[in-house]
Amino acid sequence: MDFKRLEYFCSLVEFGSFSKAATSLHISQPPLSQRIKELEEELGVTLIHRTSRSFQITPAGEELYHRAQFILSYIHAFEKDFLRSGDPVSGHVRIGVCPPCNSFILEAMPKLQKLYPQLTYRLWLMDNQSLERHMQEVHLDICLAQLPLRNQNYKVIPLRSSPYCAIYGAGLRAPTKKSIRPADLRDVPLLLSRRRDDGGSYDQIMKNFQTEGIVPHVFADTQDTRIMVDMLRHGLNAVALLPESEIPGNCTLECRRLYFNDLNTFPVILVLRQAYLSHAAYRVIQFLYESFRNPEDKKDYLSLLFSED
Repeated sequence: MDFKRLEYFCSLVEFGSFSKAATSLHISQPPLSQRIKELEEELGVTLIHRTSRSFQITPAGEELYHRAQFILSYIHAFEKDFLRSGDPVSGHVRIGVCPPCNSFILEAMPKLQKLYPQLTYRLWLMDNQSLERHMQEVHLDICLAQLPLRNQNYKVIPLRSSPYCAIYGAGLRAPTKKSIRPADLRDVPLLLSRRRDDGGSYDQIMKNFQTEGIVPHVFADTQDTRIMVDMLRHGLNAVALLPESEIPGNCTLECRRLYFNDLNTFPVILVLRQAYLSHAAYRVIQFLYESFRNPEDKKDYLSLLFSED
């Protein structure tokens, strides 16, 4: 297959018109149209329905576009990586991070800068669902996410989990005991983190209340855990339920450990199965895993990446 045709087809889909795609490719429209026809003939399918002024992509075209993105990103990354072979670790790594994994990236970046000074990064901070979408579209090399996941086509490298804590606003009195149960939060305004798909910790917290016959007073929920402690610091009288790892080190508010069933974070490194990983990406994965893995996990990061499960 002529990969140039795939590039032309992807440009056509992304720009939405022959004229714009041709301009971006520095060719005229007739050669672009001819290349698309040749690709259709080679594959034996109709990729687009042409009209007098535009086109409509077919289901087969949609499928090819997503597969072609994956193939082309693999080829381009391999070319760049090959040209840099033998040199110090350099390049560009795209990392997605969900809010409950912020503490990992905050700790990691200064150390990575010292370890690999020639590396550059693009960081995407967003919820799990959005990160998975960008992983599927090959916009990310590595993702720090939380289980559970919507898709299954990943290599999953587990990191250390973190228990949950209750952080009390300054206007509320925390219990004297060090750990609390759902009943201790019966009438307290709560701040909860909540994914768009309602999975993860939010579900587990609500199940714990339900098991004890309690209807919690959820004052607010948010996808972004970063704002929760800030609201308490600004005078909100509520209790935020957060992973211990996400509580700022300079937090002076009262904290208590939550004694809830099955409530822990389950952070993981995600890599798309069969995606090309640059030498730089491998080094970053190695650093993240060795820095933040569970103490009892003695496996090598490469054995996790190349396992057959």
